[in-house]
Amino acid sequence: MLSGVVEGYIRPGYAALADAANALQAATVRYCANPSDTTRGAVDESFQRTVQALGAVAFLDFGPAGINRRLERLKTPVPSSDGGAAGEEPAPIAGQDGSKSGPEDVGALAQESPQIQGLPAFERLILAAPAEPGSDRFIESCRFAGLVAANVKAISTALDSDWAKDGGYGDWLATPAADNPAYRRADAALREVVGTFMRGVSAAEERLASMRPDADDGVSGPFDRQALVILYLRAEVRGLSQFMQATDLAEAAQAPASDLASAAGNAAAAAGEALAAIELDDGDDLEDDQLEQIAAAAGELEAARKAASDLLAGLDQGQDGGQDN
Repeated sequence: MLSGVVEGYIRPGYAALADAANALQAATVRYCANPSDTTRGAVDESFQRTVQALGAVAFLDFGPAGINRRLERLKTPVPSSDGGAAGEEPAPIAGQDGSKSGPEDVGALAQESPQIQGLPAFERLILAAPAEPGSDRFIESCRFAGLVAANVKAISTALDSDWAKDGGYGDWLATPAADNPAYRRADAALREVVGTFMRGVSAAEERLASMRPDADDGVSGPFDRQALVILYLRAEVRGLSQFMQATDLAEAAQAPASDLASAAGNAAAAAGEALAAIELDDGDDLEDDQLEQIAAAAGELEAARKAASDLLAGLDQGQDGGQDN
């Protein structure tokens, strides 16, 4: 019933993340062994690709994502410097024991706070304020970043494997049945999908709201650099649209539910187009035209959330698609 969203979005999304994470680890090893403009550029390119791949699945917070806090460990932000001056390098990352050098191996890293395990930590360690090659800080940053890259690869590979597994979570979501360990009814699977979409839209709305000049906490996002936050948001919002559009409610539910799902997906697509129009740069302050696109995206996401809310209300009341499979 929901094979479209599993085969058309979730499984390819996690496969892309695993592939990107593998490339990031390889690029990191090459850069740290032979630092140059070329190898540094390869790390930047691989990192941006992995950021986009993570953004595309960042809202898929159910099923295998919750095992050992996998998704949380990939995207949890690193705390900002306290009172750092403009242009000052980001605060060093510390482990739970307060050590700036961090854990000794990937196994130890996996037991640490999510704040030092994922892509935001990688950015802080090696990209946001790169150390001079050959310096003690470069050597230690490379060692720690290498562990983080390996950890990101391990988590991403596990997520890809769990969703791809025959008879596993992907098949459970796609084919609700009386003996299904997770979804015994079709409407339960539909509520999972729509609820996931709504949570993702709400999170994106909050991030966009925090980017306004009058926001209290400044830019809200997993990364230090605003251009990366926008890149991540683009992938997240575009993914939300594709996720909903891959859910074939015309087959899985009655016409009103299908219409609402289309409205939600189309509004998210329009929000993605507004974000795609923002020109990325290295500045911290958004220009008026960029703020206009952010406002347009926020308005479309509000419409997407309202359509999804109406859809979810109908499902909860058993009015749309509440049949057993």
